[in-house]
Amino acid sequence: MRIIIIGCGNVGFTLAEILSSEKHDVTIIDDDEDALLSAAENLDVMYLKGSGASLRTLSQAGTQHAGVVIAVTRNDEVNMLCCVTAKKLGAKRTVARIRDPEYMQDFNKLKRMLDIDLIINPERSAAGEILRLLRFPAAVEIDTFYRGRVELIGFRIVPDDMLDGLSLIEFRKKLSAQVLLSVIERDGDIYIPRGDFVLKDGDLVYAAGKYEDITKFFRAIRRTTNMAASVMILGGSRTAHYLAQMASSVKIKSVIIEIDEKKCIRLAEDIPNVTVINGDGTDQELLESENIRGMDAFVALGDLDEENLIISLFALSCGIRKVVTKINRRDYAPLVNSLGLESVILLNEITATHILHFVRGLIGSRGGAVVSLHRLLDGKVEALEFVVKNDMRHLGDKLKNLPIKRGVVIAVISRGGKSIIPTGDDAFMEGDNVVVVTMHTGFDELNDIFER
Repeated sequence: MRIIIIGCGNVGFTLAEILSSEKHDVTIIDDDEDALLSAAENLDVMYLKGSGASLRTLSQAGTQHAGVVIAVTRNDEVNMLCCVTAKKLGAKRTVARIRDPEYMQDFNKLKRMLDIDLIINPERSAAGEILRLLRFPAAVEIDTFYRGRVELIGFRIVPDDMLDGLSLIEFRKKLSAQVLLSVIERDGDIYIPRGDFVLKDGDLVYAAGKYEDITKFFRAIRRTTNMAASVMILGGSRTAHYLAQMASSVKIKSVIIEIDEKKCIRLAEDIPNVTVINGDGTDQELLESENIRGMDAFVALGDLDEENLIISLFALSCGIRKVVTKINRRDYAPLVNSLGLESVILLNEITATHILHFVRGLIGSRGGAVVSLHRLLDGKVEALEFVVKNDMRHLGDKLKNLPIKRGVVIAVISRGGKSIIPTGDDAFMEGDNVVVVTMHTGFDELNDIFER
């Protein structure tokens, strides 16, 4: 597919890297020559210097033949104009990154009036991810499928954990849990485990199942399932704005610390139930005076990655049971994890994943379309939800007889409102929602899981 990306910042570069690796014909447009040269040196893409809102530049890029035009510049208005112009020139689909909370108040009307096929708000999406972690603090990461009824939850096995030393066969016998341990990361290596795989202290484990069964499983392994009652948020960013609104809706008490007085006033006006403190959120004495040790959770949403890391480590030292850290640089992620900061939010990755899901959905046409897509473990693993179509290969055949590729596991099958952890005697039926976890990347239809 011909894909044009307007904006070669971190998001544009990440998108170009992923989409070009999946053999799409990618062209990047930007007026920053240094950014384009970096892309040209590191990626197999075409590039064009100029404004993505310019008719001439878009025409030169071949917009009239593009399957998708993606506008991810730093300016919301420019992104909207790029999409409108691209559609007029003949682009089949358009995607815009729009971040301002004011635009989100008329989200559907804006999308319809401008004929934009997908609007991405990374800060709002990040706030939703953080809220899920606050509602289930024992998890490192939470991804949802089947309209929120099925979850894939990452958690760490800790010293003296009852799972330490258990094989998966023993795990099933001992806990009788209706969850599937679908993927495990250990010392940088990734496993799709079989029954004889033995769990160890330090493993990062992803468990898939219905929400109710996941909750029962966590209770069985003696992990708290109680929602955080209070959260302290460093920084009054857009993400903090959305998070405080969402937290208020589920009765989580929020305290935001922001150094900019104007931002503080706006936050206090927009979200009546939030406490806003005008001060330096990196000042440990200020945090102590505002009762950081009495908080259930701490979320670092400052502008600088380094400050977020330092203050998150301080929050951990205060004994806070849930610490979430936002970073912008993807190459910082391994460092963050090595420091014991498990829950990391990368806005660029969130945006890229949403757009990748959209593109995959356009491509998949046979066997089963992509409904949801989540990238795990720095993109080395993907968890995808498909809807089974009537032209899928091996429809109705038992799973144990199917030629499924190595590195692929069928985690959950949902049918008629019910979800099951499948066995070899189960089969795919038309209309099923199927969650697949795979070490392969680039699946855009369910038939891709088969060797033949």
